[in-house]
Amino acid sequence: VLMVMLALIFLMAPAGAEPLTEASLATELCKAQTLENMQAGIYVIPEQTLNAYFSAIVGQNPKVKEATVHVLGGDKVVIDINAVDAGALRFTCKIRELHYDKDRALLKLHVERKELRGRSVASWFLNHLSVKLLTQIYGNPLAEADLNSKVSGNTVSIDLQPFATGLFKEGIGQSIGDRLVISKATTGPGVIYLHTNCAVTILGS
Repeated sequence: VLMVMLALIFLMAPAGAEPLTEASLATELCKAQTLENMQAGIYVIPEQTLNAYFSAIVGQNPKVKEATVHVLGGDKVVIDINAVDAGALRFTCKIRELHYDKDRALLKLHVERKELRGRSVASWFLNHLSVKLLTQIYGNPLAEADLNSKVSGNTVSIDLQPFATGLFKEGIGQSIGDRLVISKATTGPGVIYLHTNCAVTILGS
């Protein structure tokens, strides 16, 4: 259990961000877990933890005023971004893949809907343009953030391996990284479930 909690802290905590401490993050994550889930190797990331993460990231980006994530059922998330130049944007995404092991780490999202909030006509046009075309016109913000990503149509694949390699370094970090496998992510209202190989065994059960 400790190994999984530490891994979640490593994966979620943004580097150099003051509002989110490892201690507060660990407390939030521990409160969200249930014995039944942990016996199945499933660990919960609450929506409020994700929003604390986004708040920390936004504080380092002068181009974004605010960013909020809403976790829905059906493996969907809605991301609201208030950008300085573009205004209020909303992206409805479906998690196609989340995988981590010591050799590969990948997040794949399919953007199902793109909106300019409060601007219905502009939203209609925006929603009929692929994410690939938008990145060709305006550039790829993930590349600007030094994230290795590939865009195909409305599907965005993000290679998390360089990020994970930097986190799971020598000592206990390397031990966690070598053993942990996250096979997929699913969602329920307000929560993301990480399906891992770290099931809790209760003695005598």
